Amino acid sequence: MASADALAAFRAARTKSLAYGLGVDSTALLLAIRDDPVRFGIAEDFSDFSVITALTGFEFPDTLADVEKHILPLLRARRIRHVQVARAGHREGAGVQVLSDTTLPWKQYRRGRWTLMDELEANGTVPQYSGGHKRSQKFKGFPIDSFQLSEARGQTVGKLFGYNADEYKRAAKAVKHQARKDEKTGYATFALDFPLIRLGLDRKGVEGYVKERTGLTISKSYCPVCPFSGVCSPQPDHLKRLRKYPDLAARVLRLEYVSMALNDNSSLYKDDTLFRRVSDDQNMDALGQFEARLNEEDWAVYRVQRAYTAGRRPECRKTHGDRCAKPECRDSSIKGTVYRSVKTVRTGSRTEAGAFLRNAAAALNRPVEHSTSAHGLGIDRVRTRTRPDSKSYGTVEDFYTIAPAGVQDKARDSFSTVWGDMTGSR
Repeated sequence: MASADALAAFRAARTKSLAYGLGVDSTALLLAIRDDPVRFGIAEDFSDFSVITALTGFEFPDTLADVEKHILPLLRARRIRHVQVARAGHREGAGVQVLSDTTLPWKQYRRGRWTLMDELEANGTVPQYSGGHKRSQKFKGFPIDSFQLSEARGQTVGKLFGYNADEYKRAAKAVKHQARKDEKTGYATFALDFPLIRLGLDRKGVEGYVKERTGLTISKSYCPVCPFSGVCSPQPDHLKRLRKYPDLAARVLRLEYVSMALNDNSSLYKDDTLFRRVSDDQNMDALGQFEARLNEEDWAVYRVQRAYTAGRRPECRKTHGDRCAKPECRDSSIKGTVYRSVKTVRTGSRTEAGAFLRNAAAALNRPVEHSTSAHGLGIDRVRTRTRPDSKSYGTVEDFYTIAPAGVQDKARDSFSTVWGDMTGSR
């Protein structure tokens, strides 16, 4: 990624930009560019350069306030173009919302029309740890790339990233991802450069540079709902931040509870819950606001159905290629595609939802299971189909549960067909 060819490709681009993530790393790079643009292959008057921020709509307020108070004035003073974009809707077809595009930026926007939490709450799920940075690509990568490509009109755009020298693997992954996209489009859409890595500035060096230049201790920018605890921010720092903003913590706690009501294995962290960490930290403000939200909001009785298909044997992939529907090529010990359906059966108060679930249990002659093993607050379910073994596939589950309302009715494509084939019913 630090090859002469890569650097030459960036410098040859007609337009260049910095993907500004609002945190300390990209702030350090922005300050360095502002002081000496030519050093980074940018025109001295910044005529070929822009700073672009994609808003997830769920950042910590202190991050946004620091940028508005301390960074935007520096951009105004040098008339550096600053663009703020966001997703305009759930689907890419909705396009990109341009919140600001100016060389005299005064306002740091908080959110756009469609936010990360809008999507997560509608889906009833937390970001998946196993999914890597897919949400980041969706709410940051897509708006920035779409905006720039629409302006570039087929020409390569130079893009700077503020990854520090400790994030070499992250940068290498970005290069590979870009190469795959370029292969699909048939030309080099973006020429990437990672100056902090080339300069050998690690996280400590970056923090010191920003402190020296601005007098500020700027935190790393990340969403309060980020599942990469200990990576985006050290856990003690994150818990301290949640103490400062208990309302944000309460909203994430609510999301995690809904997510786990629909799926025990869908906690915020890979092997832990935010609820346990906040409880152990004795963050009573966050826990109090969380409990208040649960009592004040409407609740729903949800019906959740999942079909866990068996995966293909390795030898099948070698012999039959990308697709094969032969039952004999499936192995019940290998996880295949999981098809989920969620439907809201009824809404009401927390008490009303609980009473409805108990009545349904009586009518179905099934017990109400109250489990605290996954989530300390406890989750109630009535099961009509139970998987005999969680490590065996080619099985289904069907249950009713209660949680705060708001999850949209949704089923994966082909769910009804797969469910019917696996259960003998439509």
